[in-house]
Amino acid sequence: MRAVILAAGEGSRLRAYSKRPKPLIPLLGLSLIERNMLALKECGINDIVIITGCYDNEIREYLGSGQQLGVKINYLHNPQWKLGNGTSAYTFQQEYRENEKYILMMADHIFEVELLRRFLKEAEKVKQNELLLASDSQLEKVYDLDECTKIKTDGNHAKILGKNLKDFNAVDCGLFLDTGVLQRTLSKTIEQGAYTLTDAVNLLAEEGKVKLHFVSHYWVDVDDKASHKYCETVLLRSLVPPKDGFISRTINRKFSLRITKLLASTKITPNQMTVFSFLIAALSAASFAMLSPLVGGLLAQLSSILDGVDGEIARLKFLKSRYGELFDSLLDRYADYLIVMGMSYAWFGATEHTTTALLVSAAALAGLPLSMLFKEKYRNLTGKPYLPEIHDGRLRYLPANRDGRLFIIMLGGILNQIPAALALLAAVTHLQTLFRLKAVRNFL
Repeated sequence: MRAVILAAGEGSRLRAYSKRPKPLIPLLGLSLIERNMLALKECGINDIVIITGCYDNEIREYLGSGQQLGVKINYLHNPQWKLGNGTSAYTFQQEYRENEKYILMMADHIFEVELLRRFLKEAEKVKQNELLLASDSQLEKVYDLDECTKIKTDGNHAKILGKNLKDFNAVDCGLFLDTGVLQRTLSKTIEQGAYTLTDAVNLLAEEGKVKLHFVSHYWVDVDDKASHKYCETVLLRSLVPPKDGFISRTINRKFSLRITKLLASTKITPNQMTVFSFLIAALSAASFAMLSPLVGGLLAQLSSILDGVDGEIARLKFLKSRYGELFDSLLDRYADYLIVMGMSYAWFGATEHTTTALLVSAAALAGLPLSMLFKEKYRNLTGKPYLPEIHDGRLRYLPANRDGRLFIIMLGGILNQIPAALALLAAVTHLQTLFRLKAVRNFL
């Protein structure tokens, strides 16, 4: 399936705050149109047609063939772009293949990847001579409702669309699946002197041919400075995964998301952040070993915060990879071992009770990988992720996941209570494992 992206307009409201054409305005490290193309690529669409107009040369020079993004770009220029976005959509008629299904979207509308995935799945069911339109009926959550194109619906079909509708119960998200019926209708409306997409869609709606797909994930029409800032907030909020532990969700993310926002416009990669987090952990271990527990504890917590940044950058800039996930997981294990070994070394040097120190330290080391090992084995056996927030019940607040363990280490360092911190690490990690084994016994 191909995707057509409309990037022909002037975008004057947002252009006033930037020297770049609107589709090329950066949003957390990627231009608006790059975000759309990479989101489409993640959904399996690599063949993209960009309709240009006002900034034809600038867009072509910036994006090139699309090879650097891993997609194939074909450009079509609409010299009549000033008339309305319907003329831009109709420009695709030059390359449209009979009975082809294709995605049509706007360069300045940002969609959550999962929204696109579900839309494409629904698109498989669309019959010929139907138009599928993504719409949002959660009006209380729609940003800048006044500026949206409203829809009066009849079940899962559109009756009428318009920006100034008074009686409406959904809005147009600017995402379409056309089976060719839109191209044929645009030919009619343009010939009649009606040049907007809404004109053609309304004609189809009168015939009952506009099927609605109601979305449940975020989307933002980035039209001005305020919506650009709002979209930044939404994107950053979306980076927090459901598997986050209590400490990570309530403390770490408040710092890591700010760091990610600062680094988004740089060339720093997720793997580079993984290495940096590991080096901070190694410094923490050295600080504990050299009897500087306060520094060691604070560095351990800093490492924990930075450990979230690599994943955030990967998700934000579409840089996720299987190797990166493996690399991060292994360095995390080495980092944990080094820190606990540094703490154990300090305890051994300060106590005569070496047997107790040895047993407690060994128990803490043995417990470190159990949370990750359990979750990975659970996913392999069931095909589903193990989500502490859901599956652990009241024990979800037990600081036994990595974010919680490093928080215990920080407290142990600040309070200079290394033996207590190691003993607590040993207790919570093994207690969590035993609870999980009991919890999953009946359905594995």
